[in-house]
Amino acid sequence: MTPRTATRFTTVRSALTLSPAEQEVCDDIHQLHALVLAGFNTQSETLCRPRGVLFAARRGAPQRDRRTRLLAAQPERLLVQAPDAPVWEPLLASGRLVHAETFPVEHVFATGDIIDVQVSVNPVMRSFSTRRRVSLTAPDDASRWLQRHLVRGGLETALDQIHPGQGIHVVGTRARSGDRITVVYRNMTARCRVLAPDTLKQAMTEGLGPAKAYGCGLLRVRHAA
Repeated sequence: MTPRTATRFTTVRSALTLSPAEQEVCDDIHQLHALVLAGFNTQSETLCRPRGVLFAARRGAPQRDRRTRLLAAQPERLLVQAPDAPVWEPLLASGRLVHAETFPVEHVFATGDIIDVQVSVNPVMRSFSTRRRVSLTAPDDASRWLQRHLVRGGLETALDQIHPGQGIHVVGTRARSGDRITVVYRNMTARCRVLAPDTLKQAMTEGLGPAKAYGCGLLRVRHAA
């Protein structure tokens, strides 16, 4: 029997806790994105997005508005992933962050491994009439969307192994134009079998699906017990 070849994925992650005042500011997803970028642009006033930076926010329970939409609570904590270690000390010194811990992460995958995946994603389709992206509102459609993207990421899963979560709305204001934008994300989980470890490594590096600037796409995985 040919031995299974393992693929090693390594990265740097940071666990951040926002101050109460910063939580309020970062209720706007563009401000949240700017906060993340501030850890990587310490030598420049321009907030450009370095390659490979992904993040996910932990929030309180969402609340329904008058249109029965679920609205995201303010972000309380962040998990940030990047190829290189960021610098959070200026944000700690200014009181925008109350805690920041940076640590290495390493995963080893082989074909056939069973893993559990958690990911915040923005399941969308392109409208035939407008060619714009529209959110998938049905849980079954969101599950099929995730299944397709996991296959592209080197993983195999069945629909009954996917938990689609709920569609949660977050809003933001573009700094240059003042335009408002709404993104609908879902906190989804799935149990998967690794088919292509190298492809999975690339998916973990680049993230899954659109809206990565708004906290979507960061894969958190662990081997199934």
